[in-house]
Amino acid sequence: MVKHIDFSTLMASTVHDMKNVIAAVSQAYESLLAEMPKELQRSPQARLIEQEALRLDAMLMQLLGLYKLEHGQLLLQQVYCRIDELFEDLHNRHRELLAYRNITLDIELDDPDLEGYLDVSLIGTVLDNALGNALNYCKKTIRLSAQREDNGILLSINDDGPGYPASLLGAVREKESSSIDRNSGSTGLGLYFAASIIAMHDQDERPARLELTNQGHLPGACMTIWIGLPSLF
Repeated sequence: MVKHIDFSTLMASTVHDMKNVIAAVSQAYESLLAEMPKELQRSPQARLIEQEALRLDAMLMQLLGLYKLEHGQLLLQQVYCRIDELFEDLHNRHRELLAYRNITLDIELDDPDLEGYLDVSLIGTVLDNALGNALNYCKKTIRLSAQREDNGILLSINDDGPGYPASLLGAVREKESSSIDRNSGSTGLGLYFAASIIAMHDQDERPARLELTNQGHLPGACMTIWIGLPSLF
């Protein structure tokens, strides 16, 4: 008799295996790259491998996160964190690709000591995916910004590309974001994951917010995330 296998559990196990494969391939690629002539290290093919490896890793992280969320295994670990450090980690992860494509990443905070109260790993993954999307669509500039607003922190990623399609504009909650775009082939996985993670940061009568607009400082797409600070009373 064939034992029944839960598909979601099988998928999660496979994702783990795939992440290990990607890590091994990436290490081999880095070693090989170091032995190449400088002109090959800076070739479009080398940068394409790096870009697609980052994108694939982000997709696997989202799949694994959604599996854990569905099975009640994704626990929120909110801490006070410095936003400049969060943004700097994001910048460092994409630094080489930004430089290769001659894209400027502007970071602006209304207070250099600005802090948020959030899950650094989960919000970092959401921002990482948003920055990856901005890299695919921007022309020359991406802007990361953060400010205090309504006793919370407002984070935004804005670019100078063509902007979001009209069908995506507005506030997004997780149940509204799991659609498939048959024209682009997009599964909406990134947006669904982001909306689910933001919703986990809701507070009593103060829901966290995720909004997509084309009305940022730059003329293209702008994703904004608002997460409240805990009340002291």
